[in-house]
Amino acid sequence: MKIFDFNIHLPFIEDSDVNVVIKQDLNLSSKDLSIGLKKYNETIQKTEGINVLLFNPNLHLEDIAGFKKEIQSVCPKYALTSLVDFRRPDIENYLEKLIASGSRAIMFNSYLQEISESDFSSVLKVCQIAQKNNLVVCLDGSYGTAKMFDFDNLKLACFVADKIRKTPIVLVHSGGKRILEAALLALSNPNVWLDTSFSLPYYIGSSVELDFAFAYKKIGCDRIVFGSDNPYCLFDEALEVHLAFFEKYKFSQTQIENVMYNNSINLFAL
Repeated sequence: MKIFDFNIHLPFIEDSDVNVVIKQDLNLSSKDLSIGLKKYNETIQKTEGINVLLFNPNLHLEDIAGFKKEIQSVCPKYALTSLVDFRRPDIENYLEKLIASGSRAIMFNSYLQEISESDFSSVLKVCQIAQKNNLVVCLDGSYGTAKMFDFDNLKLACFVADKIRKTPIVLVHSGGKRILEAALLALSNPNVWLDTSFSLPYYIGSSVELDFAFAYKKIGCDRIVFGSDNPYCLFDEALEVHLAFFEKYKFSQTQIENVMYNNSINLFAL
């Protein structure tokens, strides 16, 4: 089976404290990315394509041409998604450099960036520029931590989806425990997609597991993309959980192939 991993990161530090890993992820240089690429080479070779989430919001301001050549040689079908510093006063020039760097998508993370309702209009401005330039918009859709009530990422997703209709919007992590709410948004907005990473494996064995099966089937599996969230959720474990989930809930072979590979290829026009 062909696999495209929509959600892979390249921090190479190993620590039992996930915040230590996230901190490195937020500060990776182009040289660091090369180290991460080598560290996860064996994992990447198990796929036919990857989307690398670049969490350093200033990474594209430096020259990443060398890293792009390396990743091209390792995995020809790849995309880059960049976390955006939407608060910059020079946002238009900043986004021009992001586009020139070769990023195919932009990313917002409500928890890491502490995005409150007062920031929504600034996020929307960036999304409007992205739409004009045919960039995919990714919004973190996880649910948890002590910030879960302070920064409502699904409320942000609804705000953006109400205004952005022409470019795909991907809810990374599918909304977590709020998978049904995320599904309702996707059902009413045909440009909204869901990424399976982290949340699906996390909720296996809980009552929420059935909600994931219901939601994905209800949407139709044409706008669902497989992601591992490696190294935060190890690729091999994520893959095993996903395939067992699809078998348990009797997803068709076509549905599985779409989620695991075809949808991401179509999304990025690779």
